[in-house]
Amino acid sequence: MHDLFYSRGVAVVGASSNPAKPGYKIIENMVTQGYSYGIFPVNPRLESVLGLRCYRSVLDIDDNVDLVVFVVPAPEVLRIVEEELSARKRTRGDVKGVVVIGGGFKEMGEEGAAKELHMKGELRSLGIRLIGPNCQGLINTETGLNTTFDMNIKPRRGGVSVITQSGALGNGILRMAATRGHFGIDKFISFGNMGDVDAAEAIDYLSGLQTTRVIAAYIEDVPDGRAFYESMRRAAGRKPVVILKPGRTRLGAQAALSHTGALAGEDLIWDAAIRQAGALRAYTLKEFYDAVRVLEKLPPLRGPNIAVLTVVGGPGTLCVDRIHSSRCLRMARLSDVSKERLRRILAPVANVGRPEGYVDMTGSVTEELHYEALKIVLEDGGVDGVIFLEEPPTYLSERWASEVVRAYSEQDPARAKPVVATVVAGDAVYDHIRILEEGGIPVFEHPEAAVDAIDKAAEYHLRTSCGGKRAAGGDLRHQIHAISRRSARASRAGG
Repeated sequence: MHDLFYSRGVAVVGASSNPAKPGYKIIENMVTQGYSYGIFPVNPRLESVLGLRCYRSVLDIDDNVDLVVFVVPAPEVLRIVEEELSARKRTRGDVKGVVVIGGGFKEMGEEGAAKELHMKGELRSLGIRLIGPNCQGLINTETGLNTTFDMNIKPRRGGVSVITQSGALGNGILRMAATRGHFGIDKFISFGNMGDVDAAEAIDYLSGLQTTRVIAAYIEDVPDGRAFYESMRRAAGRKPVVILKPGRTRLGAQAALSHTGALAGEDLIWDAAIRQAGALRAYTLKEFYDAVRVLEKLPPLRGPNIAVLTVVGGPGTLCVDRIHSSRCLRMARLSDVSKERLRRILAPVANVGRPEGYVDMTGSVTEELHYEALKIVLEDGGVDGVIFLEEPPTYLSERWASEVVRAYSEQDPARAKPVVATVVAGDAVYDHIRILEEGGIPVFEHPEAAVDAIDKAAEYHLRTSCGGKRAAGGDLRHQIHAISRRSARASRAGG
């Protein structure tokens, strides 16, 4: 896997001079994103693409080629593998992997499956790994490697590595993350039919990378359930692993089959396996995306106690309702000292502690009070995390957002608590939202989404606090509260 992500030299078979063609976009992506090694277009009918010399065949490339990307029809892929790659391996021995972008294989039925099996056998005999077919391939933001053809945005470098059987879904995640600044990408692998390299191998590789903080995986099916389970279990002991698994219904399973030739397994088995392995399961794309945002961006949530600090009553009430019905969270209990400090700085009409853990600063609040109030709440020992809600009044400048970031960033990194924000104003206050996001605070448009995302962080805390005993179900809130109480007792005892 390392040799594929850190390939030294990429040949693009099916290179094109047409900007609308995949054979052009792949080359353009690597040129504009600063791929560090050689890019070799292959097309016998062209002289050059984007100023790069075009070769008649892979055999004509004199430089080192570690990776070959195919954007030609399935029969042509098979011919080149059998004739050109086999000859190159005998003479130069440098090709370590191929990415087959196009379809026409297992997803097309028995005849296509036979082609895929034949291709895999030929490549295996040559010692060449296969990504795909029917995929987008690889991205490594460290080197600028990018074999995708549907991305015209440079992914920001960060701590999320994405594994996906759907290239379109993966590209959608990359676009949202890049344009909205929600999180950065370390590695990306779209492997479509998983003819060779599969999700288990990818998860094992990514779990060992210090640059990957969160593994986000969209999985339709796996060839070896036991291997996949063990890879999840090993990885989840090191870092969060978030799984989005479709095919929960019979119709959804049929859709997966027509897409990548995957046969979706019994959903209850998948659910139990993901939980027992210590990974996190998302049931919707939004839940998946939001959980990844929070887990990548924020310090770990070490307990279930959430304080709600709000300037707006209605969204604050909805937030409290959602916490009460969540699986792992509960309202924090602020100390009497914290409550008195808040009452001294807030207006007399402010609601402090009704219910416990709830602070409504009301609209009579200044930019500076955002800093002071959040600082007090974060310093309270009974608070594990904070959800902050705002609908910026017109009389407040965007400095309120800077004050929130200042209070958040002044925490001791070793004991920092996560903060998520809900700004109920949409793009009308985009500059305010940008300040929060760039300051490390994820922003949600709806309070329910903010609670659901931080609930996933609490669930991961539960999974990693069980001492290797994975929770297979039951009342997660009860379990995480018990763990939190044990941790608090140990802390008071100095252990």
